[in-house]
Amino acid sequence: MDCITKLREMQEIFTKTEKKIAQYILENLENIKGMRAKELGELIGISQPSIIRFSKKLGYKGFPEFKIALSEAIIRKKSKKTKIVHDQISVDDTSSEVIKKVAYQNIEAIKNTTSIIDVLDMENTVDAICKARNIYILGAGFSGLVAKNFMYKLLEIDLSASYLDDTHIQLTSMNNTTPNDLVFAISHSGQTYEIIKSVEIAKKNGAKIITLTKVVENPLSKLADIAIKTVAENVNFRLTAISSTITQLTVIDAIFILLSKINYEKNLSLAKKNTKTVKILKVRK
Repeated sequence: MDCITKLREMQEIFTKTEKKIAQYILENLENIKGMRAKELGELIGISQPSIIRFSKKLGYKGFPEFKIALSEAIIRKKSKKTKIVHDQISVDDTSSEVIKKVAYQNIEAIKNTTSIIDVLDMENTVDAICKARNIYILGAGFSGLVAKNFMYKLLEIDLSASYLDDTHIQLTSMNNTTPNDLVFAISHSGQTYEIIKSVEIAKKNGAKIITLTKVVENPLSKLADIAIKTVAENVNFRLTAISSTITQLTVIDAIFILLSKINYEKNLSLAKKNTKTVKILKVRK
């Protein structure tokens, strides 16, 4: 995940002072690379140590390393062929501009997500799914669509998976979980109340908890045995979380393929059988 994306994604966990620093940097990207921490602090009206601490919170050793990462991110963005896709979507954009910006932001979200994914977490997730007696998939809203898609994929390879979209059924099912069960909870924000309450119940019963949320630590990911993270572009004109859904689906597809590689011949046979069965519902010409 590049430096500019970090500045945008971590807004929720920044202090008031850190938000002030981030906002100034994002509004003055080209000017930062020639500044020292003391100079930047004076411009913003905060201390030099605050700038250094801010740099370290972002994962850099200090302000000089932060500036290098920022410069690299700026260069990468400038190297893109179409300038209009660098900006956020606005009401004044043409149809062509909107299409290009949506595509660009989704591609960037997937790239950023794959750059932060822990391969060991993915492998451990696959192992846990294979060992689970029952797999309960939770999700609400747009994350619910992803959860339902995941359930269909698992059913295709003969795994015992259930997508629970009713809160009462969720709570009842979680109350009956055991250490042999797995709960896979999907929520980009990681703050969906009913999902958190359901996971808390399952966790008390000893069930394995896997979460799929945004990269910034959140209440849901704190409950996880395995916390898989995604990065979504933070834009100003999205009425729905489009890029977050795209990144969630990308992770789910990767998990499904990793699962399909296990007992490949059996899963291939199942896929062919399922395809043949579904064909009876196709309209013939």
